[in-house]
Amino acid sequence: MSSETEDVLIILDIVDIEEYVREGRPVPHAHRYKYRVNKQHFISETPELTCEQILEKAGLVPTDQYRLRLKRRHGPPEEIKPGQTVHLREHGIERFIAQPKEVQDGLESRREFALAAGDQEFLDSLGLRWETLRSANRLWVIIYDVPLPAGYQVAVADVAIEIAPGYPTSQLDMAYFNPPLARTDGKPIARVEATEQLDGKGWQRWSRHRTGASVWVPGVDNLERHFAYVQDWLSLEIER
Repeated sequence: MSSETEDVLIILDIVDIEEYVREGRPVPHAHRYKYRVNKQHFISETPELTCEQILEKAGLVPTDQYRLRLKRRHGPPEEIKPGQTVHLREHGIERFIAQPKEVQDGLESRREFALAAGDQEFLDSLGLRWETLRSANRLWVIIYDVPLPAGYQVAVADVAIEIAPGYPTSQLDMAYFNPPLARTDGKPIARVEATEQLDGKGWQRWSRHRTGASVWVPGVDNLERHFAYVQDWLSLEIER
């Protein structure tokens, strides 16, 4: 007698596609799929989603005002065209990057010097407008409309970070804000008295520096990690 072996299809309850793809494993069948758009996670009960569905789920409407790209484990981000359908399981997609189309007041965002691919990918993942500027032989990254923790007099502010000569071996330091930040409770913020002139505006300098416990590590630290430090400064200031 001959026997046959049937393949049993195992369907999981929920899978995080980013976790599987980063580990180099194929994304299995599931009842629900967890995926990321910029910094936020979402759940889909189907592996097939259109460009518009992904943007709408992320609250990015009208969808025609946003650009959507997918990031695989390797290679540069790939544009997803309007009306295009993507398959969360079969295409090995790690995550999605959404950002406003780079036109404001008829002007494109300025790119006056090139960043490393990893830094550019990080900035794109924020879903915010950003520029690179040269000013008096200094290099700057400006990130616009960065959300702030509750407790400041404004909900969003532009953030400038100077790209030090020799970066990424050399460390990034401090951050600069426009408009200048103040607490809603009137308490003073320490070490923010200095102002830097950049792009025709005055930027409030936050003098925050690394200590021995957080020394810059080349090959590990980068623009993304420095920006995370900046966000920590903002939160800790309100909590103190």
